[in-house]
Amino acid sequence: MAWGACPPSLINIGVSDYQRFVALVLTLSSEQFASFEAHARGRWCAVAAHNLFAVYETHYTAFGASAEAIIPMVRSTAAWAQRCGINGQADVTRLCHISASLGHQFWRDPRFHGYVGAATAPTMPVGRRATAMMGYTKGWLRSLWAGDSLRAFSERLTELVAGGHGPKHHNLHYVLPGHRQMFSVSDDDRLLNWLVNSAPEPVRDTGPRQLAYTACALVHGADWFNDPQYTRLAEAVRSEADAASLAGQITTIYAKATA
Repeated sequence: MAWGACPPSLINIGVSDYQRFVALVLTLSSEQFASFEAHARGRWCAVAAHNLFAVYETHYTAFGASAEAIIPMVRSTAAWAQRCGINGQADVTRLCHISASLGHQFWRDPRFHGYVGAATAPTMPVGRRATAMMGYTKGWLRSLWAGDSLRAFSERLTELVAGGHGPKHHNLHYVLPGHRQMFSVSDDDRLLNWLVNSAPEPVRDTGPRQLAYTACALVHGADWFNDPQYTRLAEAVRSEADAASLAGQITTIYAKATA
């Protein structure tokens, strides 16, 4: 465009006006760029959630999750990854799989603080952080499920729930024996006490519902009650006061998840 074709207000502006104009243009450009970036990030999270759902479709369907429902989980994982300097799509995807395995916002779970701290330490190269966390996760899962399975866990849990048992330590040890073997006696007691005492009010009844809540926290993550991956299970534990009915719902959900 020739100078003479410019709007008169831009031809005759003073230096200070010009500087303000440039600042305005730069501000708008930054805001537009951020908007485009957020849009792209949102689209990536949606695609990643659908891909994650496709990998674990049987599991997610059984627990009442949909691809759309787990988008917030993917989004929060991506945001945490960015805070840790992890921006590569492949690396963030790895962390989303870890969220699927260890639970929603696994980095807040006290059991994983050591792993998270080691994986995100300043001495750990940024490009290796997600891979390191994946390695820690695989080791954790191998130790937790050595000689055991999710189906066997659910069968032991429904046995105790149907029998009206509460969240005593020996009951939790029976339901998930591999977990106790991963901690010292003092750390195990401290962790179980914390989980029992942090149970939300609707299930803090010292009975089968609190047993189910606490046992599932050991498997699905300390924040599993708010995890979009486990909405059906959370609703069953939250709303079903009858022990036999709760045991039946747990059996049905896990049978579908492990089919």
